[in-house]
Amino acid sequence: MPATLDLSALGTEVPVSQISRELKKLWDTGTATPPTRASLVNFAVYCRSTEAMAANTELISEFTRNHACRALLICVCRDAPEPRVSAWVNAHCHLSRAGAKSVCCEQISFLLEGELRGRLTNIVFSHLDSDLPLYFWLQGDPVEDLNPTLWPWIDRLIIDSLPWTHPRWQFDRLHQSLHTAKATLTLRDLNWTRSLYFRQALAQFFDAPENLTHLPALRSVGLTYAHGYRSTALLLVGWLSAQLGWTLKAPGPLVFHSPVSGDIAIQLDEQPGPAISGCTLTCGPATFTLSRQTGERYLHAETSLPGVPPLHHLLPAGPDTTLELLDEEMTRGARHTLYLRALAAITFLL
Repeated sequence: MPATLDLSALGTEVPVSQISRELKKLWDTGTATPPTRASLVNFAVYCRSTEAMAANTELISEFTRNHACRALLICVCRDAPEPRVSAWVNAHCHLSRAGAKSVCCEQISFLLEGELRGRLTNIVFSHLDSDLPLYFWLQGDPVEDLNPTLWPWIDRLIIDSLPWTHPRWQFDRLHQSLHTAKATLTLRDLNWTRSLYFRQALAQFFDAPENLTHLPALRSVGLTYAHGYRSTALLLVGWLSAQLGWTLKAPGPLVFHSPVSGDIAIQLDEQPGPAISGCTLTCGPATFTLSRQTGERYLHAETSLPGVPPLHHLLPAGPDTTLELLDEEMTRGARHTLYLRALAAITFLL
């Protein structure tokens, strides 16, 4: 561990063998109204640098305002010259909604240096909170540390495919590992969550029967996205493909084929702004447009049908920050089979 790195935010450093004892001390305040310990899930965050430990501790502190959990922060640094395990315990306390009492969540942090050789499961997962479900956020490239022995422990595996440099190969390796382990976990991708409110808004366009009649005439889709967010836009295209039964016809220019509409041209444009700043469906003389400006918390929706004035309305824009994306994911319990179908539709393009 770098001698100059300040890890004081992690709490009290303790021997691994004394973690349970030190956790009990956190709650033994000797006061008449001790803080309330709250935990509904185990929330593990797996990172690969000590710098990330400090940033993740800040995020966990905010995360526990709305999600009662035991947090496990796990940092693995394989390039250390000698194997070493360090541990810290901490508590994040927030006033209850009534403002009368503190509600606290535990955080146990581990720094695993050098060769792991089973220490991850033997040391870290022995400190899970009872039989509560485990939500495991695997940060960075999953291929670096694929370990099928992890998967049976995990109920929900959270990833973010946005920064992946070789997503097609990385998805393939991850799926192979999950299949080999016969994992029953739920896979959640924060990159998929980024397009959630765009997907919901597009679906709402066609709740109206007069709009739905124009959908078979769909001939083109235009999407604008910010630099670095092409994969987010492609996942949105994958969702359209999965929902409407498209098949990929040509990767460039990008064309899908619909058994109802025929060929669908996809135009992807990179522009400054939010992750996704615009989407237009052109259905013959009818168009359905969503747009969003930087800093806005809502989407502009416009419906243009032949013979009638355009209709404008506003819809929520959804999460932007990592914390907001996690909050959104924690409120959803589906297995995301639609996500897997959308991913299969565009994996070749990643």
